[in-house]
Amino acid sequence: MSEKVRTGIYISEDLLRECDEYLSKNGGSRSELIESALRLYLATRKIKDKSEVLVPELAECISAASDEGITKISKGLFRYAVEVEMLIALLAETFEVSKNHLKDVRREAVNNVRRTRGKINLDDLIMRNEREGIVDNDDSPIQGLDYRDGT
Repeated sequence: MSEKVRTGIYISEDLLRECDEYLSKNGGSRSELIESALRLYLATRKIKDKSEVLVPELAECISAASDEGITKISKGLFRYAVEVEMLIALLAETFEVSKNHLKDVRREAVNNVRRTRGKINLDDLIMRNEREGIVDNDDSPIQGLDYRDGT
């Protein structure tokens, strides 16, 4: 640590009063507070001076990583949308559904996704429908089918 030098400075009365209020609550001396404030200010200035070099390089790295992530997510969403489109096309060919019933199913689906924050799966939906008496187990065309063990 270098030797301390006594110096005189001019400071506004309001700022000096604010410093004294801070010191009365937190302890310390004016000299310590001013020295700490100057160190922080000068470090901030150094960072600002170098930021002309650092910030653009950092922004470029962040942008590249972000673009890569966005591309991966977009490709995944596209594949998911293709599968959903295939399922919808198969269901539309298989079942006749009225517009009102479709509207009710969509409303329920939106509510379920909101309620579960998107963590809903087919097993849970089937079990809920069975509990509510929506599905008649005896007439189910896939009764006994368990996709998890391949039977």
